Amino acid sequence: MMDRKIIIKGYVFALIAVLVWTGFILISRAGALASLSLPDMMIVRFGTAFVLFSPFIWVQRKAIFQWRMMTVGAIGGLAYSLSVFHGFQYAPATHAALLLPGLMPIMIAVLAFFFAAERHGRFAWLGISISSLGILALLLETLLSGVSYWLGDISFVLACLFWGIFTVLLRRWKFIPWHATLGVITATTLLFTPYYLTQLSNAFEGVSYGMIGLQAFYQAVMAIAVQFVCYGKAVHILGATKMGALMALVPLLASVFAVPLFGEQITTGLIIALVCISVGTVVGNVLPIRRPLMKG
Repeated sequence: MMDRKIIIKGYVFALIAVLVWTGFILISRAGALASLSLPDMMIVRFGTAFVLFSPFIWVQRKAIFQWRMMTVGAIGGLAYSLSVFHGFQYAPATHAALLLPGLMPIMIAVLAFFFAAERHGRFAWLGISISSLGILALLLETLLSGVSYWLGDISFVLACLFWGIFTVLLRRWKFIPWHATLGVITATTLLFTPYYLTQLSNAFEGVSYGMIGLQAFYQAVMAIAVQFVCYGKAVHILGATKMGALMALVPLLASVFAVPLFGEQITTGLIIALVCISVGTVVGNVLPIRRPLMKG
């Protein structure tokens, strides 16, 4: 049995990750509404982080520049961020708040079952099923409403898939969370910068310095350094599926702030999704998930 103090520590890391992720949704949507383009969002997030953490990247270069680390970095950094920032360009923050953390437990649970040998109890699967009903209700409402949110919603679904793969690989390959954080920053910056250099003529057009500074601080320091480290530590202590389930608490926080901040509408689909994801999160955490099977 794992020591109780260690488990509590894992939940503390998980709570910090949840709070930072909530802020990430709100700050990212604010950037999109301020006409911050996808390439600019990417370079602000990872370019700033690369500059700030370059001394640490150099010190840990042997751990970072290996194919497994670069693979994890490309999936959890480049692929995930491109998908999620593309989604913010087309869908409201309330959709992001529900789809991103709501769909992640499903992706993580399925991938962890097949590739990380995690076995889940019936309460975990029941919670995932309930959350899935809410997500389907929201997606169905979007498709039937005729609004252009569907492109953003699909991008959020892809982002969840990439994050699920990243989470499972992070646990399977047992990377130190700090090394994984540096790997994400390094891989994404090196892969994306050549493309961004072709977009310099339109860089930060019509965006205030205040918004650029806010995005640089939150995206580079809070959403990468703080969130990735806390998320990684929580995954190592609690397990990939348990952490994924706890991330479903984000909708409760993000939705409360998104509506008054951005004037977004509360729809029937949003209410159904919020209720289902909240109930699914509670149900999924009633019984502990069994530890991963050990391989001989």
